[in-house]
Amino acid sequence: MLAASTETSAQKSSGLPRAIETAFRKAYPNATILHASRERRNGQVVYEVESRDGSTQRDLVYDLAGQALEIEETIPADSMPPAVRTALERDAPGAAIVRAERVTSAAGISYEILVRRSGLARSLTYDAAGRRRP
Repeated sequence: MLAASTETSAQKSSGLPRAIETAFRKAYPNATILHASRERRNGQVVYEVESRDGSTQRDLVYDLAGQALEIEETIPADSMPPAVRTALERDAPGAAIVRAERVTSAAGISYEILVRRSGLARSLTYDAAGRRRP
C-alpha cells in the first residue's frame, strides 16, 4: 500500500472530484461507495474510495485526474495463483486464510493474505510468482 496518510477528511460520494466520480462509475457501474477520503500521500493529494460490488470489497486510490493509482480487492482464496498458494503453505503451514486481496499498482500485482493460526493473525504479501514482499 502507499505511504501512510498525513491528511484525511471524510467525503461523500457527491463530494468526490468529477474526474474521480466519473472514472469510478465507468469502471464499476454496479458498485456502491461506502466511504471516500481525501488524503495526502507522498506529497500528492489523492482520494481513497472504499466500495462494495456484490460480494467484492474494493478500495481504490485515485489521483485528482481520476487515474487509479492502486486497486485493492478481495478475492476468493482459491483464485490466488498456484505459486502464491504454494508459498503460503510453506510460510504458514496449517493456517486458515481469513482474507485474500489482490493489489494492483504501478509496481505490479501483489497478493495480501491475512491468515490465522493458533489464534494469532498474520499478514503476508507475495508477488504473482510467490516471492515474499515486505
